[in-house]
Amino acid sequence: MKSDKDVLQQKVQNLQEQLAELRLQQTEWLSQQSYEQTDARRLEETISQLEVEEHQLQLLIEQGEAKVQTVDVEQLANQLTQAQAKKTDLEQGIIRKRFELDDLEGQAEDVAEQMEQARKKNEEWIRQQAKAEATREKHADRLNKLLTQITDEFMQSFDQAKEQAKPVENLAAAENQLKSIEKDIKALGPVNVDAIEQYDEVKGRFDFLSSQREDVLAAKNMLLSTINDMNDEVKERFKSTFEAIRESFKVTFRQMFGGGSADLILTEPDLLTAGVEISVQPPGKKIQSLNLMSGGEKALSALALLFSIIRVKTIPFVISG
Repeated sequence: MKSDKDVLQQKVQNLQEQLAELRLQQTEWLSQQSYEQTDARRLEETISQLEVEEHQLQLLIEQGEAKVQTVDVEQLANQLTQAQAKKTDLEQGIIRKRFELDDLEGQAEDVAEQMEQARKKNEEWIRQQAKAEATREKHADRLNKLLTQITDEFMQSFDQAKEQAKPVENLAAAENQLKSIEKDIKALGPVNVDAIEQYDEVKGRFDFLSSQREDVLAAKNMLLSTINDMNDEVKERFKSTFEAIRESFKVTFRQMFGGGSADLILTEPDLLTAGVEISVQPPGKKIQSLNLMSGGEKALSALALLFSIIRVKTIPFVISG
């Protein structure tokens, strides 16, 4: 199917051929007109010569009476008749030539008018061709920009975009949606071309730290489990040792004071953080705190506790005052 440009070029070519043909006809008619004008001038000159001859013959006829002896009047009359007939033919020929000349001039004017119309029409077609060419270049430029936009913004070729393209039912709605998407894209800020490499680097670092975290958490859980096991063992050993020392302290205190009673009491249920209070009752006295006893009683009570610890024979035991 021919494009608009091809159709316009064909029309312009047809007009140019018509103009060339009209110019050729004009040249032929102008040449014929020149020939006819030359022929008419020749006929007019011949008529003038015949008129001169006719005038001379008239003079001769008028002088015939005086020169009858030397001039043949009949011969002169015949010449005059022939000259008049020839003159008439020439005048008629001139009239015909003038008609032909008028006809050629009319035809030349028609040709000139047709050439002018053809020239104007040709100029109009040339303007339309230029306008069509400008429109074509405009659309071609727009198409190139769209192709560049597809390549730069969407990283696709024209064939790939064509395969994914779908018919748009509502152009206005599609344009509004496109503007909204472009607005959202602009809101995201400039594109980081190194984002993929940076993501891979950060992800690798994250995976490494995540594995390290898992190892640390596993070690932490193992350590907490070990601490709990140790705490349980410490509690068990402390409880058994504490009960043994407590019973030994009761006996040792009665032996050293000759009676009375003593006891060791934990300050709180948690064996790991609990303190130990010494409750003593020397013979003949009420149960009282160690702080309310005399110096000697305190010393004997401390010795009783120390001997109780030695009697149990446990691991090294720390006593803080």
